[in-house]
Amino acid sequence: MSDPVFVCPHCGNKTPHKSVFSHSYVGDWYGSDGTLAEDPPTSHYSGYSCATCGDLSIYESHDYDAGEELVFPSDVHLDPSIPEIVASNYRESKRVQKVSPNAFAVLIRRSLEALCDDRGVAQGTLHARLKSLAEKGEIPPVLVEVTDVLRTLGNSGAHNTDQDKDNRDSDRF
Repeated sequence: MSDPVFVCPHCGNKTPHKSVFSHSYVGDWYGSDGTLAEDPPTSHYSGYSCATCGDLSIYESHDYDAGEELVFPSDVHLDPSIPEIVASNYRESKRVQKVSPNAFAVLIRRSLEALCDDRGVAQGTLHARLKSLAEKGEIPPVLVEVTDVLRTLGNSGAHNTDQDKDNRDSDRF
């Protein structure tokens, strides 16, 4: 079996990861009536080492859920050159990504607005502000297209529409 390929939460590279351990755990689960569950679910933990940076990532999954969730590292490491207000908004967006995709979308948009403010582009729509940053060479032009999608995602997450975001939408970004 080949090593799984995913984006490393440490270095940001999409690369193969070697499985270095797995562990299963059955804990005590109690029902809403306070009685001990007869057949509690099993939690599974998997550790992977990145082929690029060698750092360890740990994921958790459960019998009752098909997906895996990153449990370590728990925080996103960003380049120190990123302004603190942008980094703070982004970190907050990552904390709510799985629990509230709409809030995630709004916070991503807020990160983009903070970036524009930090770079002195405070007037106009967010799309125009991002385009201005690209024209100044502050962000790559291709990023304008990507950020336009993120801006649109943020708009739909912020406004009361019948198109709520779900985890698949937030995972794409």
